[in-house]
Amino acid sequence: MKMNYRDSYWGVYFICFGSLLSTTESTCNYPTDLQNGVWDDSQKGSITYTTTTMTGYTYSSYSSGSSVWDCHLIEGDFVVSKAQGTIDLFGSPFDAYICQKLTKITSYSYYYYLESDVQANAGNDRLNVFSTGTTVSVSQACSKTTAIPTEEFHVLVKTANIADVKQWFPTPLLGTFEYTKVTDAGVSSCGTGSVWDVCANRTTMTLNMTQCSSVVAYSQGEVYAVTYIVSGSTYFVVVVNPGTPDGSTYFRFSCLAVSQSGSTVTVVEKSGSCEPGQNTNLVGTGGSKYTMTPYITCPFTTDSPEEDSSNLGLIIGIVVALVLLIAIAAVIGYIIYKKKKKQIHVYDKHKEENANDLPMSRPPLYSGIPSQRLHRNATANSTSPTETGS
Repeated sequence: MKMNYRDSYWGVYFICFGSLLSTTESTCNYPTDLQNGVWDDSQKGSITYTTTTMTGYTYSSYSSGSSVWDCHLIEGDFVVSKAQGTIDLFGSPFDAYICQKLTKITSYSYYYYLESDVQANAGNDRLNVFSTGTTVSVSQACSKTTAIPTEEFHVLVKTANIADVKQWFPTPLLGTFEYTKVTDAGVSSCGTGSVWDVCANRTTMTLNMTQCSSVVAYSQGEVYAVTYIVSGSTYFVVVVNPGTPDGSTYFRFSCLAVSQSGSTVTVVEKSGSCEPGQNTNLVGTGGSKYTMTPYITCPFTTDSPEEDSSNLGLIIGIVVALVLLIAIAAVIGYIIYKKKKKQIHVYDKHKEENANDLPMSRPPLYSGIPSQRLHRNATANSTSPTETGS
């Protein structure tokens, strides 16, 4: 069969365009906020993202493992990454996948759940493995047999923007407190005169380290709220330490399990992410329990900076609208006043001119007597005395 030049041209075009579509559809890019930045992960430490890769999220299994992952698939909030390198299981290669259900807090902070079962042979990490060469979908990579506990979530904070991720602490922590600290070894400290303050700034928790130098929330005395999640009557609050972590005394993140009974607030801390089963009764290894009584409380009516900002914006908008309405009403009133004043001035001038044109006349002396009666009286008075005498 003979093919002309035009047929050849379009054939090449469709082959090239089809290849471009295939490449584009198979490309997976991480969310724009994450790309080309260094982030602190509450579970894994420092993570570096490019457009398509994630480095620093380390796992190991059967003497194999990786810390470099490729963006594999994204579907809604679910981000699936595939580890570079394979796991050797009984002589056969397998690929590891993690599935993060990612929720944006700010442009510099996220929290996520790992949507997979715990793998005992992979350091109890949550991930799934599939035979190399298998086509893995989002639903497969994110499959699990048991539900993820509400408190088992992790956070990501962009390292260069820690000061920009602050959120409000939950209501039970909104106050200035005296607190007693008891470590997992039963050592008690602080107490009378101690100061735990979340009133001066509802997004920042500060400790009076002069009064009590015992470390709180694995920090140098100040932490910011990143986010919190409520399960039952317990708040799970993840805080970030803006100071320098050392991995032993000071950590970048800690999770505070918080509950309240009457005016007493109880807090149990843990370094890193919140963990399954964490509560305000059981203190884990290396953690401490705090019993807090308020000097003062400072609750607000809403529990997030976004809600407060929107309410403030609404109030400002209403005030501006009212001012504008008053100004418009004043202008309209002034215009009407000027118009009426001008009309009255013209009327008075016209009346004055008409009055000058009328003959002078004296109004009746008895203005209250009917005119006919006045006429009769006038006629009677006009009769002469002579006529009367005759």
